[in-house]
Amino acid sequence: MRSLLGGIAAAFAFFFIAAAPAAAESIECPLSQARRTITNELPSGWWTTPIVNTLTETRVQDIGGDPALMCVYGPSGSVQRNAPANHNCTARTGGFECTPRIRLTPIPIPTPTLPSPPQTHSTNSLEVPQTWSFDLDAGNVGADGADLWFRAETNTALFIEPRNGAQIALGDRSNRGRDGCAAASFSTTRVPLASIPVGSYVCVRTNEGRISQFRMNAISASSPRTLSIGYTTWR
Repeated sequence: MRSLLGGIAAAFAFFFIAAAPAAAESIECPLSQARRTITNELPSGWWTTPIVNTLTETRVQDIGGDPALMCVYGPSGSVQRNAPANHNCTARTGGFECTPRIRLTPIPIPTPTLPSPPQTHSTNSLEVPQTWSFDLDAGNVGADGADLWFRAETNTALFIEPRNGAQIALGDRSNRGRDGCAAASFSTTRVPLASIPVGSYVCVRTNEGRISQFRMNAISASSPRTLSIGYTTWR
């Protein structure tokens, strides 16, 4: 009899534990910055400049039929993990909020429609010599119809100047992503290179009307100067 009662108690204990709802989870993106670089062995005299980006976007994306939590770091790439089982997750700045799925009635819980993520038109790294122009639609240096000109009036009077209808927005030099740049105040006024130190992000509206952002990765020390930038242009 005692054994039977013990078995009943164990069964009820299992029932109440199994019936308890799962806890909500707050999940943060694992990195404040992501770094992308070439890892191949290079010949003597060659080097690469890594691209470092802060977090630009979080989103929940279907991968292989299952929801995944994705942290996007601009041109540096993205990291992702599976969403917790039996949870509904929503993206927020810096991470995700995941709540357990609880059905009080057999009525299905509607799935929220997520906004479409930014679509990239072009992304790359460019080396821009002094007095050369560069284009952020095609991602090339020295071609006709370029968006920006690395202008040099003297060895020290250096500027980034919009061309052919392109516009520039310096702002606070932070990584604003597509939506932040789209809301920026653009101008055709040239910007002194001294106002764009290494690590700065600059928004551009290209001469083809696309939103773009470039990061100043490096500026050579000797004259004539060469700029090393990484950029992303969205559709």
